[in-house]
Amino acid sequence: MKKALIVDDAESNRLVIGAMVTDCGLAVVYAEDGDEAVEKFAAAKPDIVFIDQIMPKKNGSDAVKQMKLITEECTVILMSSLASEEEIKHIVESCGADGFLPKPISFKVITDVLMKHKLIA
Repeated sequence: MKKALIVDDAESNRLVIGAMVTDCGLAVVYAEDGDEAVEKFAAAKPDIVFIDQIMPKKNGSDAVKQMKLITEECTVILMSSLASEEEIKHIVESCGADGFLPKPISFKVITDVLMKHKLIA
């Protein structure tokens, strides 16, 4: 079974995105900050990560850099509701993320991302 890591400091966001991913047939692991995300990433070896950019302790892009040092074999999608197009492009390029989603995120967007990265048919 394919696995997703959902990282967001807001529990409601984690649960909503997790439910959408679960509905697509993936197993889900959760983390609530960047430090925990890197630990769970190393342990769970997910196929895809949906990670919030703005979090306490360690932001999303710093966590992504550490994840990509562990393995490049994972799709990592940054999420945020507070960044401009220009900031997003810079953040994604600088940390090595595979994409960006503006919040709030819809079920269609989740399914499109999972299909694009061949995690669901």
